[in-house]
Amino acid sequence: MIKCSTIIGGLLAAAFLSGMSTAQEIGGTRNPVLTEVTLEGDQTTHFVVGDGAWGDVLAEMGVMRSEPRSRDREIAEQLYESRDVIPSGYLFEAARRYSSFDPDMAVYVFFLARGRALYDAMRCLDSTATNAVPIVSDMAGGDVAIFMNVSDDGSAFANITAMQAALDRLQENGEVFTGSFSPWWICSASDSVFFAAVNNAAMPENEWLKPESVWPSARQVVERNIERNRALLAVTLGARELGTPE
Repeated sequence: MIKCSTIIGGLLAAAFLSGMSTAQEIGGTRNPVLTEVTLEGDQTTHFVVGDGAWGDVLAEMGVMRSEPRSRDREIAEQLYESRDVIPSGYLFEAARRYSSFDPDMAVYVFFLARGRALYDAMRCLDSTATNAVPIVSDMAGGDVAIFMNVSDDGSAFANITAMQAALDRLQENGEVFTGSFSPWWICSASDSVFFAAVNNAAMPENEWLKPESVWPSARQVVERNIERNRALLAVTLGARELGTPE
């Protein structure tokens, strides 16, 4: 785990959890810098920070995760209510918190976070940003995974129906694409931004963000991903129903 005090001290996260949002311009020039981070076991690595970059978001998520589970409802609902004006990565923490009192919502928010993170990454000029999607997804942990496990024989019927309902809801409401926060948080996890930070170079918008004219193609990728998952669940659900005695 990252020792957050070595990065930003959690000030932005503390402000957010007090009810403040962290709205950010979608595009524009960014000024990435590297910071050395201490990991567990006193290992060190480097993360890109600056303007709400990847390292900043991970640090803030670390601060949020340290809040007691007695605050699950408060934190989950606040994160979800602010979903359009915060980095989509924070919604994985919302999903983790929802898991303790509303499993169906936990599954829905997980898929929402995953779709938004993928959409953000697909809008980054450097495709290596997509490598950060599974990293941030894993931060929801086993708290949510337990409600998404399906065995080879199609058991965990309730999990299948909950996931299908969540994906149906996403497809119907289009909420994956209604966020207004900048993709910079995940674009800054890409190789090109890391090297810019190494060289103390600013990054104009056209060096990290795809032009808006091609965003529809990124949306189509995410929509196909949702539909593919729905189809797989439908097959599993159908097999499970066929195997159930009358």
